[in-house]
Amino acid sequence: MDFGIRNKRALVFGASRGLGRATALQLAQEGCDLVLVARTQASLKQLADSLSETYGICCQWLALDTTDKHALHHLLDYLDDAELHIDILVNISGGPSIGSALNTPSTEFTMAFDAMVGFFIELSRILGQRMVNAQWGRIVTVTSSGVIKPIPELVISNTLRSALTNWMNTFAQELAASGVTVNCIVPGRIHTERVNEIDAMRATKQGITIAQQAERSQASIPMKRYGTEREFAATVAFLVSEPAGYITASSVRVDGGLVNRYD
Repeated sequence: MDFGIRNKRALVFGASRGLGRATALQLAQEGCDLVLVARTQASLKQLADSLSETYGICCQWLALDTTDKHALHHLLDYLDDAELHIDILVNISGGPSIGSALNTPSTEFTMAFDAMVGFFIELSRILGQRMVNAQWGRIVTVTSSGVIKPIPELVISNTLRSALTNWMNTFAQELAASGVTVNCIVPGRIHTERVNEIDAMRATKQGITIAQQAERSQASIPMKRYGTEREFAATVAFLVSEPAGYITASSVRVDGGLVNRYD
């Protein structure tokens, strides 16, 4: 299938590793020009150089930390100075600290809100208006299966990603007639460093090995395995494609059947 996004420009967050890196690779294969954003400068430069050389695309990068109060202005100035119009926005935020509802004070939610929610709301609002003016655009925001069924020990993620999901769905309705789609992707247990960290935390808590915890975790998934980064990235690529133009205000699960709304 021709996704119809060759020469479109995509801004991808979290691009130095995991889901963001896999998404950048997939979009490069589809012929998208890229602006990669993450905190680690060396990893970004290495990836950008590799993708440019391999796929013949224009791949730029910017090291940025969304916890910095000046980060949004820095990013917008970078895009404007280079006259980079963004056709596709892929919002991926880092995972917040692990903790239970009982033991996590409200101040920790406040601290995480700006980086995980506020930053991406404001960026989506500004770039979304530019997409409306161009009469074409795609915004995809990566959330978590915790927005459907809360994940134990991930109370900040469960709470804040749910807020972001509802804002994106509201935004999608407002932009629906303009040629701009806004969707969320709900990953389950995709085999990333983050999943390894959570397995390690739970293994320590239960007094078992990480391998034993991973085996237990995978046994609870109907497909009996973790998802791959490539499977996740392929879903992103479809949602930002031209053929997916009638899909908006949706939350698409990539979870191997893990979350059942009727449990």
